[in-house]
Amino acid sequence: MPAAWRTAISLILCLTSLFTYQSRADSPALHLASPGEPETLDPHRYNLRLEETLLNDLFMGLTTFDAHGNIVPGAAESWQVSEDGLTWTFKLRADMTWSDGTALTAEDFVYAFRRLQDPDTAASLAYFMYMLQNAPEVNRGALPPEALGVAGNGPHTLVLTLSRPYPYLPERLLYPTAFPVPRHQIEKHGDNWIKPANWVSNGAYVLREWQPQAHILLQANSRFFAPAGIRDVYYHPVVNEQSAYNRFRNNELHAIGTFPVGELPSVRKNYPDSLRMSGLLSMMYLVFNTRQAPFADVRVRQALSLAVDQRILTDKVLRSGNKPAFSFAPSLIQGYEPATLPHADLPYRRRLQQARELLADAGYGRSNPLQLELRHVAGIEGKKVNLAITGMWKQIGVNAVLQQAELRNHFADLRQGKFQVAWAGWVGENNPEHYLTLLQSDIGNVNYGGFSNAEFDRLINRAQMQTTVAGRNRHLHEAAALAVHHYAVVPLYSTTVRRLVSPKLRGWHENSRDIHQSRYLSWQ
Repeated sequence: MPAAWRTAISLILCLTSLFTYQSRADSPALHLASPGEPETLDPHRYNLRLEETLLNDLFMGLTTFDAHGNIVPGAAESWQVSEDGLTWTFKLRADMTWSDGTALTAEDFVYAFRRLQDPDTAASLAYFMYMLQNAPEVNRGALPPEALGVAGNGPHTLVLTLSRPYPYLPERLLYPTAFPVPRHQIEKHGDNWIKPANWVSNGAYVLREWQPQAHILLQANSRFFAPAGIRDVYYHPVVNEQSAYNRFRNNELHAIGTFPVGELPSVRKNYPDSLRMSGLLSMMYLVFNTRQAPFADVRVRQALSLAVDQRILTDKVLRSGNKPAFSFAPSLIQGYEPATLPHADLPYRRRLQQARELLADAGYGRSNPLQLELRHVAGIEGKKVNLAITGMWKQIGVNAVLQQAELRNHFADLRQGKFQVAWAGWVGENNPEHYLTLLQSDIGNVNYGGFSNAEFDRLINRAQMQTTVAGRNRHLHEAAALAVHHYAVVPLYSTTVRRLVSPKLRGWHENSRDIHQSRYLSWQ
């Protein structure tokens, strides 16, 4: 092809790209509901699902999601695994930079993984990457960050060395705990690097405004390798379901995460093209603070568990498609046979009788009823569920009072062990280990109740030495059976997401992770 032709074609392509981006800039902004206010937008200090949603727009890890929630290459265009499963070599994209134009290299990932495990970072989810060689020791301060099993081999090759096989690694790298962070900004601004004025990220969007209790504005990153379809995305903190529903009907919000279940018949009639319902890889459960009496007593935990009727909660109380749970891992997980509660098929009347007998053995009865506080997240649905549970406990002579808090305050208290019994939830991966490791004694403060059992830990560790998913799942089933036998938690239900999404939005696809990155969305 003559040089003049090549120049002309290049000019046409550049102009086309410019006009395409300009049209996106002129398109309407996207307004989304968030279930609360984020506590942080530091990928290494996040803890809430709502923070994870924002961070998925702002950053990109080695792997990422496609529009259907499948795992696809992200900042890494490819990777290889050694035969023993311990060495993973990632080839990074050469066309990826930070939003300020600074080159993004393997050393940015080295820095990020070390920062995650550095005790000074105080990352509650540092254990997500404990499969890296020496990670637990670095996180405890026993070894320096430089001892971590991560290294760069040139600007575009990253090598992760594991202490034990972890076949789920591409899935685990989806989380913000594995995202790169801008060292040059962190060293310059310290903790203030997450302020809009100092913001630098490598994802499809950058942070432009953060007005607490009002909105967070994300704007398309012009240096991202695949320009987003919508330039401006607003996240509005809306805690109240009814408020979210009203704002959607008033066209103030284009997508909301939930709405009052009582409105479902009306929604089916009036907004059939907007209703989106799908099963979610999730586990909602009650956790006992086993560090304190009487919840250190397995008889008390078993009695309280026996009295909870999961089917009543899903079919009579929630009535929104949620699935009752009798194991501490979602039934949606593929290739895994859950270990169910011993009493799952026992008639409810017999369960109540056993529960009263167990409480009597533990020293509780009519003259000395068990008194407890049940904590839950503020909201109509949460209150209904937990109020129903207190009614079930009343049948076995237990007096429970409800205590509610906003989402981030609730989980902050759980991480600090400031509760007796509490509602909790865990969302995410298509493997049982993601859920069961919440009960490991050394996992950190996400083991909210401080459950500790040496045999359970041994079984988990044994599973983690297996190189195949089938081998791991076999041993994880044994660990799960032990956990339900000791009534470490009370599984309640797996969530069915009920969303309202504007029919004018393209690119929104239901998936079991309920992941919908803004970069895939556009207006019809």
